[in-house]
Amino acid sequence: MKKILIVDDQPEVKRLLEIILKGGGRQFFHADSGEEAVAIARSEKPDVILLDVMMPGGMDGYENTKALKEDPLTAACPIITMTAKVQAQDQEDAFAAGADDYIGKPFDISDLKEKVDKFLTQ
Repeated sequence: MKKILIVDDQPEVKRLLEIILKGGGRQFFHADSGEEAVAIARSEKPDVILLDVMMPGGMDGYENTKALKEDPLTAACPIITMTAKVQAQDQEDAFAAGADDYIGKPFDISDLKEKVDKFLTQ
């Protein structure tokens, strides 16, 4: 069973991502905040994390990525950052924070599936 953690504060985005990516023995976990994402990632060790950059509260997606990559329990979890901020600098910031891949919103469904599958088949 492959585990996917979806971190987004918008319930409809989490639902859509799960619908697009369901099948193939995949189990989904959802987090509404960076802090919740860290807790779930530490306990479940997901095979891939889809992480929104613009999150409410004290931890944005870049800070969340850094926290996950610095934690020995979650450092190996691949992170795909998702954001409506699609300037070159935004992508550079995501990779500088430790993201393994990056996708802009709105996302291309086939591109999203390809990126997720790449990490699930490693």
